[in-house]
Amino acid sequence: MTSAGFDALVSDGALLALEVQAHMADRFEDQPRWDVDLARGTFTFSGPSTGERVFGVQLLGSTAPTPRTWMWGWANPAGFPEPVLRASRAVRELGERYGIPELTTGEIPFPDGDEDGQDLATRIWIVSRVVSGDWFGYRGQPNPGQWVYLLLTGEGLTLPEPGILRTLRIAGEAAQLGLLTDARRAFASYATLRGLGWDGSVLTMPDGDLTVEVDHAGRLVRMGGTAGPGGATA
Repeated sequence: MTSAGFDALVSDGALLALEVQAHMADRFEDQPRWDVDLARGTFTFSGPSTGERVFGVQLLGSTAPTPRTWMWGWANPAGFPEPVLRASRAVRELGERYGIPELTTGEIPFPDGDEDGQDLATRIWIVSRVVSGDWFGYRGQPNPGQWVYLLLTGEGLTLPEPGILRTLRIAGEAAQLGLLTDARRAFASYATLRGLGWDGSVLTMPDGDLTVEVDHAGRLVRMGGTAGPGGATA
């Protein structure tokens, strides 16, 4: 079981984090090769016919099948350069300030039922985006069974304006993954981060309104969209 503070931060960032990852998958699908140079602090996407795109990189941490743990970048004995640990150290500092153990424990065992640690790592990845303010990221597999989690920075990492249909999809995915322990908080945070209107049950978007129903336990019950000019009812 994770701490209440950790769960709250996951809710704060879940919707925007999933929106960003969906956009990343669309945008860089024709650049399947990736390379990271932590000494230089760079991350590169490349493809056979599309050239290269280079971004700044932050190392958050990694998972490994043995010993079945998440290890924060700042705790890794390999001793990575300080400039690429800025985000992970900022997350640790916030964890120390507010007593959130998931953010201050250098190596965290996978929870029961999380066989490959990806559920834990995804939540940590989301929280790190909230704390650092760097929303674009990449998850790569340098070795079989091992995953490394990164944040990316630089020009060109922007989102299109939000829309009802995509928000419905990402909210449904977030709920299915169990990321919305407090769905109302999640939508309120998303509205703030994306500059949208939110009255506690209706999210006002550029292409219409998204109505959200949440039960007494904070769980997402149902959603429905009403289109504005140029939109489509969902």
